[in-house]
Parts: sequence; C-alpha cells; structure tokens
Amino acid sequence: MKNTIYKLSVLVFGILVFQSCDDLDEVEVPNFDVAFNTTAKVDEPVQFTVDNAPNFLNFYAGDFGHQYKYKDRTNADGKVTMSFLNSQKWGLGSNATETLTVWYSKDYDGSGTAEAVNNATWIEITDRFDISDRYDFDFQSSGEVDISDLADGENIYFGFRYFSDNVEDRGAEWYFDGFEIEMDVENAPAPLTVADMINPGFKSVDVQGIVDGWNAAKWYYDTGKNIWRMRGNSDRIVNEDWLITNAINLTKVNPDKGMPLKTYSEQLKTFEYIYGKAGTYTITFVGSNETIYGQEGNVKEYTITVTE
Repeated sequence: MKNTIYKLSVLVFGILVFQSCDDLDEVEVPNFDVAFNTTAKVDEPVQFTVDNAPNFLNFYAGDFGHQYKYKDRTNADGKVTMSFLNSQKWGLGSNATETLTVWYSKDYDGSGTAEAVNNATWIEITDRFDISDRYDFDFQSSGEVDISDLADGENIYFGFRYFSDNVEDRGAEWYFDGFEIEMDVENAPAPLTVADMINPGFKSVDVQGIVDGWNAAKWYYDTGKNIWRMRGNSDRIVNEDWLITNAINLTKVNPDKGMPLKTYSEQLKTFEYIYGKAGTYTITFVGSNETIYGQEGNVKEYTITVTE
C-alpha cells in the first residue's frame, strides 16, 4: 500500500513539475495600456502613461519620419530634385568662367581612380544648374533642379569636374557645399532626403595634373571651413580633377523610425513627446515580450489631434 502511495506521489509531483516547465516555456502576449490626452497644443509636451509595459516597447509618434506604416519603406516614387552651393574667385582669362561642370554616370565603378573615371560614360548636365560666374566667394545656389528622369532604381554617380587647359592665366578656386538630393512624396509634409554632403559622401579624383602638394591643383576637404575646395591650376598645368559622389540610388529613402522606450531590464511608467506642427496623427506602440523560448508581440494604435 505504502509503495503504491509513493508511486502515485511521484507521478503527481512529476505532472506538476512538467506543468511548471510548460508555464515557464510560455511567452505571454503583451497586454499593455497607454493613457494620454487625445488633444494637444503645438510645442507643448504630451504626457503618456504606460500600464503593464512589455519587455520591449517602441513608439511611433505619427509625425513626419515616425510613421509606423512606413517602417519598412526603403524605396519610394516621387519628384527627385538636386541642389548644391558653389562659388569661385581668382580665375583670369578663360579660367574666369566655365571651369566647373556637372556630370553623371551609371557605369562608373566608384573606385576613385583616374582610370575608372576615364573608362566610365559621363553625361553632362551642367546646363540644368546655376553655376557661379561671379568673382567672389559668396555661395550661389545651383537652384532646385528636377532630376526625376535619372531615377530608375539603379546606382548613379554625380561628378563635379574642374578642367582648365589655360596654363598662362591664374586658375579659379572653387568652393562647394550644400549638396542635397530630395524626393517629394505624396502626403509627406516635407521632402525625403535621398543624399546629402555626408551620406553617401564624396571622393576626389585627380585625373590630370597631379601634383605633390597637399591642397594644390586638386579638390580637397577644408576642415577649417567644412567645405570642399578646388585650388585650380595654380601650378600652371593642364588640370582635370573630379569631385564624385559615392553611389546613389535615387529611389531609395530611409525608412521611418520609432523611438525605443524601454528594453527588457528597464522600467517605464511615463514619457513625454512634443509635436512641432498641427495635425491629426496616428500613434503606434509596438510591444514585445521575448525569452529564450520565443517572442510575442502586440501593436496598438491611437489618434491624437494637435492644434496651434
């Protein structure tokens, strides 16, 4: 009898332990709530209170750049424009104008060698832009130029070519800054940035007239002024130098991003957010519970109206 009772006790204990393990393996679906005032004023903090926050929680405010529906958008269709700032001085004779031209290539290999530049097919588009012919270093805008016809989903390179074969007169010096490519997308309150001075960045390529001087007769980045500069043919040489972007895809855009509010070990009760423009926004919270046994998620949407 005692032996039978013992066996039953062991069996019951085993079942309980097995159930407990099953419970430990189970990952709970996030069951959080968010409270806030559904009306707000521009530039005034909105306070959000989170009850029963999950292990991880991300917040999409719904304003420009933070919309959940665009979290996976990496390509878009829209009008693509390009602009930059440029200025020149010191050029004499035929070097006073037209030493800077604008080109693009779709078969350049991006290596930054003179051979690669010479082997690529370059198409000139200088006439689309306003290039400075003033004798000063006051930046002039190129204008916001439509380049939508060049957007085909393939990589493209833009090159800013300095060329002078006038070795008698002083060569021009150029300043270059403010490079930007943007896309106007339907329903977006502002253009999306496709490229700028930093992303994807530039390479300078000496094609002809290479000299040993650090900043002589070549494009170089002036860390004091934080601009690109071209010194021209100060050494009285035939000179060809290129400032070329890294590869750009004119249909590629950055996906919208959420704000990570908490990670596994952090506590979260309240947080604040400020809207800079009036409008009605769809707010999205993305919560998830994660363990070594798996992950469960929950997405909750709310609406807020922001007025002036």
